[in-house]
Parts: sequence; C-alpha cells; structure tokens
Amino acid sequence: MLSIVTALLFVLYFVARSVASVRQAYSWSEMDWEQKGSTSLSDFLAASDIGKREVVKDGKKCAEYYAYKDGLAVKTVCLEN
Repeated sequence: MLSIVTALLFVLYFVARSVASVRQAYSWSEMDWEQKGSTSLSDFLAASDIGKREVVKDGKKCAEYYAYKDGLAVKTVCLEN
C-alpha cells in the first residue's frame, strides 16, 4: 500500500511540474537553459522555476531568464541588430 501511495505522489508531482512548465509558454528551444543545442526533459521541468524579463545589455534588448528562487540569471539572449 505504501509503495502505491509513493508512486501516486511521484506521478502527481511530475504532472504538477509538467503543467507549471507548460504554463510558462516557452518554446522548446528557449528551454535549452545551458545552451547545449538541445532541450532535455530536465530542461523542460526546470522551466517551471524560471522566469523571463526584458533587460538592456550593451545597448541591445535582451531576454533574461532567471531563477525564481534567487533572481539570478540562468541565461540571457539578445536580439541581433
């Protein structure tokens, strides 16, 4: 019985994280947090803990992705001009 409850809690946690990640509305390529060229399942799930804000860096408009837990930048992507 305990293993069923544990499994159910794991599934509910995974579903909740997945829903929170989808609600962020990031494209699949945006979620490549380490900019390694592909987005993994862990990148997708991490999206639920990452926000997005506009910043100006070296005179360019950029999108900065930051961790909700501490506000530190995860990655910054600037528009090419």
